[in-house]
Amino acid sequence: MAEVLLDALLDTLLLLPWLLVAHLLISFFEVGNMKKLRVSRHLVGPIAPLLGTGVALLPQCGFSVIASELYSKKRIRLGTLIAVFIATSDEAIPILLGRATLQPEKWIDLALLLGIKIVMALLAGYLLNAILRKRELSSFSEGDESSSEYGCCGHAVAGAPKECVQNSDAGDHDHDDESRGKHIWHTYFKHPLKHTLIITAYILAINILLGTAIYLIDTFAGEGAFEAFMSGSVWLQPLLASIVGLIPNCAASVLITEMFIGGTLSLGATIAGLAVNAGVGMAVLIKENKNIKENIAIIFGLIAYALITGYIITVVMTLGG
Repeated sequence: MAEVLLDALLDTLLLLPWLLVAHLLISFFEVGNMKKLRVSRHLVGPIAPLLGTGVALLPQCGFSVIASELYSKKRIRLGTLIAVFIATSDEAIPILLGRATLQPEKWIDLALLLGIKIVMALLAGYLLNAILRKRELSSFSEGDESSSEYGCCGHAVAGAPKECVQNSDAGDHDHDDESRGKHIWHTYFKHPLKHTLIITAYILAINILLGTAIYLIDTFAGEGAFEAFMSGSVWLQPLLASIVGLIPNCAASVLITEMFIGGTLSLGATIAGLAVNAGVGMAVLIKENKNIKENIAIIFGLIAYALITGYIITVVMTLGG
């Protein structure tokens, strides 16, 4: 049990630097010329799904968490969020890279896996952004005016406080510098640090709960219970893998990848499982985005897309083999 707690702590700490940097950047984006920064080409323009897919390929789930928070604050569009979720591979890429150095034929598996996920991510991202373009961009524009003085969670992000200006006019430079220092701390750093700690605690709690659940299942149902659950009929595998892939923990991607490498899980099932496995990003989306119906639609839409792709690959591989 101590190992479960240690693993949960280590997994969470690996995300901490990414989360802190992201929240600091978001804080800077929320201060000053917010309207131009919010509806920028990089965040909502044509390059956004491509950029999201690219950063999500890095072997960690920190960017899916960041994407979930940005989407909840209406800084990125739905297609970009989905592209990040699909492209996120968590532990899959390091595991396959490590195996490929020992077994050169595994480079083909890695190339297939990455190639298919990239195509899936870009296709879904650009299609959704095109379909929802007018609605999303208009909602972003409406949100600019209402949130120009407040950032996420309602914290103030307007210019320097009145006392700074008053003291400056009066010539009290020492007090003015002190007030400005407090303003910079509260505006740029205090909230990002607080929000990072809240999200980190939430992720740690999820990791502990899931790690404990897996530990109990292995203890009472026998080690390898998950593998036995997933290694059924080839036609059930995509469905089972997508169910396991929804687990917001790196253990899911490790299990799916190891079974794929061992030959007990088909390529179609692996794609279906990893396409829905966005690490803890999905859990953070549910926490941060208050639109419950939208969250449900995102989850089931992602599952449907992953299953359709997984079964198409399974049919092609079965007929071709």
